[in-house]
Amino acid sequence: MKKTVLKFQFSVFLLLFLSGTTFAQSAYTVKGVVQDTAGNSLPGAIIRLINGKDSVSTSTDLNGGFVLNNVKFLSFQLKAAYIGFKNTTRPVNNTKGEKVLVIPTIKLRENSNTLREVVISGTPPIRIKEDTVQFDAKAFKVRDGDAVEEMIKKLPGLTVDKDGKVTAQGKPITKIRVNGKDFFGSDVATAIQNLPADIVQNLQVIDDYGDQAKVTGIKADEPEKILNINIQPDKKKGYFARGTGGMGNEGRYIASVRGNAFKGERQVSYDLSLNNTNIRGGNGNGITNNRSVGLNYKNEWGKKVNADWSYRFNNSDNNTISSSYQQTFYSGFTRIVDANNNNNTINRNHEFSGNVELKFDTLNYLKVSPFVSFNNGDNSNGGNNNTINNRDTISIRRTFNQAANSFSRNIGSNFFFNHKFLKPGRNVSFWASAAYNKGDNDRDSRNDDVKDSLGFVSYARQYQYIENFNDNFRVNANVTYSEPLSKATFLDLRYFYNYSNTKNGRDLSDINPSTEEKVFNEQQSNNYNYQFITNRIGFNLRHVKQKYNYSIGVNAQPVTLKGNDLTRNIRTSKETFNWIPSGRFVYKFTKQKSLTANYFGRSSQPGFNQLQPIVDSTNRNNIVVGNSQLDPEFNHTVNVEYNQSDWKKGNMFFANFNYNQIDNKIVNTRTFDPTSLRQYTTYVNTDGFYSLRGNYSYAIPFDERKYTVTFYGGGNFSNNVGFNNGLKNIAKNYVADQGIKFRLDIKDIMDTEFNTNYSFNTTEYSLPNLDDRTTNRYNFSIEGRNYFFKDLTLGYSINKTINKGFSSGNPNPSILNLYTEYRFLKGNMGALRFYAFDLFNENTGISRDVFGDEIIDSRSNRLGRYFLMSFVLRVRKFG
Repeated sequence: MKKTVLKFQFSVFLLLFLSGTTFAQSAYTVKGVVQDTAGNSLPGAIIRLINGKDSVSTSTDLNGGFVLNNVKFLSFQLKAAYIGFKNTTRPVNNTKGEKVLVIPTIKLRENSNTLREVVISGTPPIRIKEDTVQFDAKAFKVRDGDAVEEMIKKLPGLTVDKDGKVTAQGKPITKIRVNGKDFFGSDVATAIQNLPADIVQNLQVIDDYGDQAKVTGIKADEPEKILNINIQPDKKKGYFARGTGGMGNEGRYIASVRGNAFKGERQVSYDLSLNNTNIRGGNGNGITNNRSVGLNYKNEWGKKVNADWSYRFNNSDNNTISSSYQQTFYSGFTRIVDANNNNNTINRNHEFSGNVELKFDTLNYLKVSPFVSFNNGDNSNGGNNNTINNRDTISIRRTFNQAANSFSRNIGSNFFFNHKFLKPGRNVSFWASAAYNKGDNDRDSRNDDVKDSLGFVSYARQYQYIENFNDNFRVNANVTYSEPLSKATFLDLRYFYNYSNTKNGRDLSDINPSTEEKVFNEQQSNNYNYQFITNRIGFNLRHVKQKYNYSIGVNAQPVTLKGNDLTRNIRTSKETFNWIPSGRFVYKFTKQKSLTANYFGRSSQPGFNQLQPIVDSTNRNNIVVGNSQLDPEFNHTVNVEYNQSDWKKGNMFFANFNYNQIDNKIVNTRTFDPTSLRQYTTYVNTDGFYSLRGNYSYAIPFDERKYTVTFYGGGNFSNNVGFNNGLKNIAKNYVADQGIKFRLDIKDIMDTEFNTNYSFNTTEYSLPNLDDRTTNRYNFSIEGRNYFFKDLTLGYSINKTINKGFSSGNPNPSILNLYTEYRFLKGNMGALRFYAFDLFNENTGISRDVFGDEIIDSRSNRLGRYFLMSFVLRVRKFG
């Protein structure tokens, strides 16, 4: 028995020994990633493994990754090299006999001699990568103490408006990130005003396709423009804080504290603001009293866990006095609604969002992104609404007391998980999102109606109490499996599921004007539920090369829309089916020239107001009826974008083109009774809606970016379809604008931008007896700062607008803002500023909206002339 046991133990030992020996002699795989110090991938970097006289080599792919198969030596020297960066060498040993040896991320530092040559020669370091345009902060000098906002204004192709909204290449920036992590959620204005510009290493404008694209390279959905700000490595330890306080005439005041504290990967940022100078609203409509608090935190715990979160509270009180001139065109006559309104709105909003990233190992990655928001609002308004037909019949609607309050909450989370298999390029990912939204709104509406028809006058009162509620639960899920067919070709299989369940109700009671008694109105009350369900399954073929890459695919998508009118016991169900092709093509002519083309298709559901089959006569002159038989819309989008920069001359050019077509477009169909002045509106599906849009920008710097000329412009055409009095009307809307900017950035002398722009907007109608409508707008502005005696600054903003063709008057405001600032204390810690806003007291807002057979010209009050004195204190320490 003992001999048998000994023989068994010896056999096991011998087997393990032979297995270990066999493994030690077998080949294995080495893989890793090469990045710069800011975390950007370095495609094309050279990797060599050297063991004595033996060596193997490869280059990194588009994501900076490399894979070396069939490596046989257990120890070697790994060398990484990239043009413009310092080479690095590190010893590596596979003493544990790993089948797949993952090298920790290789960080290459930029060659300081190369960088210095770039700056001295005046060449602006603007780099164009796939989906990314990167600007080196050293090439765009700003004044000491400036926020990132001032630097962004100097970047070609980017603009910052008075509200703090950033536009890049004609598209809005929806999110700011710092070192790749979300910063203050979607509050772009707070983010760019919070960070000091002199700690920035570079800024990146990125077409973000989501977490899946970042991890796997699969870009299947529409991108959003984001701005990523990378901080200088030596500025990741320290703090910066800025406090401002000021008072002025007309009761104006301002107070704010904002700052950042850095310690390695840990960052804490805060922003507190109190003002009634429309700072958060810029030059927005009305007068706003704003109070807000913002907090942002991010950190890393080891190599496997990192997180960031943002919280924001905003309390705003706005008063807007507005007027509108609405024209609805019918064959033979025009319905005119001339209205004015005095509106007060109070909003209290809490928002929380965050991200937690878990890197279990080199093969498994999880990201969870929760979000919560609460909003509570109060609204009251009053005014007149005059409806006119051919000047012989007038209906005057006086809203003398309309009060409403609302409360909504939105809670949910996004989830993303990716697993990489040992075979390079093979992975499976899962993305899901779940959210619940609940909203309630109560409104007390009291109106007097006076009708004058050829001298016959009648009076009526309409007092109503309306309660609305809306509950929505939605779930989205996406599973993608990617299989490499070769080193450069991949097959992606995808399944997408969307489910949305909406419950909404409307309880309306008529109020007796004499007794205040409420009587339930069954005809205008309703309880309606509906579900929107989408399934999409398809495949995508990707081919990735150094100079170009493309993907083509097709998806099958059945769509179901179910409605259930609980009040009237009406059930409806609609099913549609779409074949959706998908495509993407990227071609890099050189490192500084690239072309990107995308096609996307998606379905969208009708709104519940459009679906509910009830008569809404809250406004007796505009009666609206929903249509429960509506089909979902289907949207086709084609986008082409071209980017080019010249490292030697510093020129920057971009252009994009967008085509959009909507099948089963939901449009208004109107009928009008010229005698009663009542307009009846409902909704139908129709085809024929499409639009084309294009814009460009070409920036030419001179003399090491002291002077920059930028030509910019764009055009838009839309083919709108509507119905009135049973007749189909096609409205062709043409919009075009052309502008030129000249910028001077002379160190310690001036930063000034001259901007002039012309635009026209014209609409042509297919129905006879409808005249074309055209407006023109000329704009000229100067904005900048001049510096005197090192510590004295004169700031100015001059804007002149000339409007022609507006029916509600032709205001041509001239806006002049001035300020002087004096810096003092050690390190310019303190500053006194005297500010004069709208010296001509002509600030007003005017706009035009075109909706098929309808044009609405609007005007509203804006913050007028005031003067303010403020004190600013800055403290900072880095290193």
